[in-house]
Amino acid sequence: MATVITSTALSPADETGSAIGYAASAGSACLRRAGLTPADVDVLINVGVYRDSNLSEPSIAALIQKRIGINPDYLHATERRAAFSFDLMNGACGVLNAVQAGGSLLAAGSARRVLVVSADTHPSTDPARAGTAEFPYASTGAALLLERGPGDRGFGRVHHRSARGAHGVNGYLPLYEAGSDGRNTIAVDRERGVVERMLDLAVDSVRGALAAEYGAEAAQAPTVLDGTLLITSQPSHDFASRLSKRLGLASDAAVTVEGLTGDPHTSALAYGFTQARDSGRLRGHDRILFLAVGAGLSSATSLYRLSGGAEEAAR
Repeated sequence: MATVITSTALSPADETGSAIGYAASAGSACLRRAGLTPADVDVLINVGVYRDSNLSEPSIAALIQKRIGINPDYLHATERRAAFSFDLMNGACGVLNAVQAGGSLLAAGSARRVLVVSADTHPSTDPARAGTAEFPYASTGAALLLERGPGDRGFGRVHHRSARGAHGVNGYLPLYEAGSDGRNTIAVDRERGVVERMLDLAVDSVRGALAAEYGAEAAQAPTVLDGTLLITSQPSHDFASRLSKRLGLASDAAVTVEGLTGDPHTSALAYGFTQARDSGRLRGHDRILFLAVGAGLSSATSLYRLSGGAEEAAR
């Protein structure tokens, strides 16, 4: 048995600009799509990084859990099952870290279902300030529902790599100039040439993951990716197509997220998967290669084995 995605949902930007609202909206929609209620969730993991008013305490996951209504008063619930939630912040790689953590809980029987939510927003909660040169991340959210599935369909091992040198991208609150407007302030510094460094790391990560799965010699041949759809982070709109070219694949071998202004960041993999499923792009593929690059120029990669058609991949 492996960890499978049984439902997904997206939460496009609205007038509230609230990351908590986006994550809760996506999580609720994800459960409805699966035909479940909030009481069916055992663990919620929030991987969003940029949040409303730079809020750091309490846990954002707890606020999202409350907004969705996931067992807030389990002592009076029929099944008396408690639900647990926590934040896991590792940039674009966070969702695959959540797959690791959630998969372990599912494998151990500690949870039946794990809901992974993501959302980023400019701390001012003004959607117009997102997806700009100053703050390149989109104002949006997404959710994945994870469960254990039969056979070997689902996520394999998550592989990690990192690049030497500077972080490439730094997001921080500049306290020396924050003043009374600190809750609405954020700075994101991107080094010149950082996307090229991300592409270098992405190619290295793909080959490393394939070598671990199939052997070093196979990893050098583009044919090892036959029947594989690439779903990647999106630090630039052409990142997916450029990565495909670097790997010797067709330009459409990787999914480019559409309909957003800016980098979907922690929601990128959920967006890519959902848009690929809804557009029929999963058909004809045996596997998905999920790849995220970010979090201080580190990467996370995992092969997801599909069975049947797109309809069986997720509800």
